[in-house]
Amino acid sequence: MSGLDVIIEDLSTHPQCIHGPTLLFSRDVNGEKRSFYACSACRDRKQCSFFIWKDEIERYENKKIKKQILDHQRSVDHRKLFLKLNKVKAVPENQRIYCHTCSVLDLNDVLENHKDHKLINGLSDYQLEHPSEFFPPLEDAKKEAQYLFSKPCVKTIVELLKTMCYKHIICVGTPRIFEYINGDSTLGMNAFLLDFDSRYHSFFGPLEFGWYNIFNNHFFKKESEDVFNSYLQSKSASDTILITDPPFGGRIEPIADTLKKINNKFKRINRTENDLPIFWIFPYFMESHILNGMDNFSMLDYKVDYENHPLFQKGKKGRKFGSPVRIFTNLTNSSIILPADEGYKYCNICDRWVSEENKHCNKCKSCTSKDGRTYLHCNLCKKCVKPSWQHCEKCKRCAQKDHSCEEFPFKKSCFHCKEAGHKKRDCPKVNHQELSKKRKIGLKTKTKAKKSKRDKSVF
Repeated sequence: MSGLDVIIEDLSTHPQCIHGPTLLFSRDVNGEKRSFYACSACRDRKQCSFFIWKDEIERYENKKIKKQILDHQRSVDHRKLFLKLNKVKAVPENQRIYCHTCSVLDLNDVLENHKDHKLINGLSDYQLEHPSEFFPPLEDAKKEAQYLFSKPCVKTIVELLKTMCYKHIICVGTPRIFEYINGDSTLGMNAFLLDFDSRYHSFFGPLEFGWYNIFNNHFFKKESEDVFNSYLQSKSASDTILITDPPFGGRIEPIADTLKKINNKFKRINRTENDLPIFWIFPYFMESHILNGMDNFSMLDYKVDYENHPLFQKGKKGRKFGSPVRIFTNLTNSSIILPADEGYKYCNICDRWVSEENKHCNKCKSCTSKDGRTYLHCNLCKKCVKPSWQHCEKCKRCAQKDHSCEEFPFKKSCFHCKEAGHKKRDCPKVNHQELSKKRKIGLKTKTKAKKSKRDKSVF
């Protein structure tokens, strides 16, 4: 839908659908902007039909939707499912079943209830701890698009977190990371999973898992939010990091807003001025949009591989230049050591780890490659560009050879002043010099604290 904007504001005043508070959108209607409320999680109204124009909100009848919300929340009894999980764990493997049709973990003495259903028989202890490995992916691209990290990628990311001395890992939509950490006690780490997929209720207890919608920071169960708040308050706040892998088709604005809210809660609960470290996993070509909402973030060169998507992995069946998915973080790049045995190297000039094809440009004074190819410097543009691009005299910029010579202005709103037409990094109302100074001080403080901690752990 072209010309569609998300208006970020207090969601507590918004009407709700079964997926929590709705978002306020705005679009052009007959040359004028008109706002409406719609589901935060579902982009297809066939998945969630909630829709109401903002100027018609007074006519909104919420009795029916309230019943739907209650029914949706009551459809899952986490405590009951946890008791069933313990019951299943207590019996031999050959007596355990999982029904994909019903999304139910059960014993094989009730097979008559699952006649002609798609079943898995004889679940092992490993499978009970790693359900994401046998769940059929929820592949509705407009609701629950679900691509899962490859096993080598999971191992690398967890080892990276361990090297950086993180012990408490908040996994938002990253079940593979969660399963790997909690399935290996030798790591000395623990994780808490927040996920939109309600199937995980059958495999993880109330102290490990919360049913959650990242697009509106909504907990489907109040008790899950209470447990999460307790998890945020660790003995050492510097031991905690959040890693999230939201659906790539989702809007960035509400995700950024949610991460800011979690960060503010983290700082308030722990009475600290230090930000919650975050790994946000997303495609590299969304960098400008992410930095518009999170201007203290930067992009790492590490290519995140997925096992069930050919474009998001390396190898013969994968993308030619490797996965386009990267890690965006508010940590300083110099504190993150990428694996040399996977094709990463350290750039002394940039003071960060980069991919092997990423060559340092002395003119740009940085390693400029982003998409898996070696970028080339254009003297006219005064920056490095993709090797397949060429300079266009008419546009006065580099672009693809078959591009259309038109100017495409930034039409979305600034995260700072909320006015349209520019990003926060270009906002005239921001003191960029002061902001840059604060950011550098914050990064140096974080780096020194982490370095000191790593040095102590050696002895």
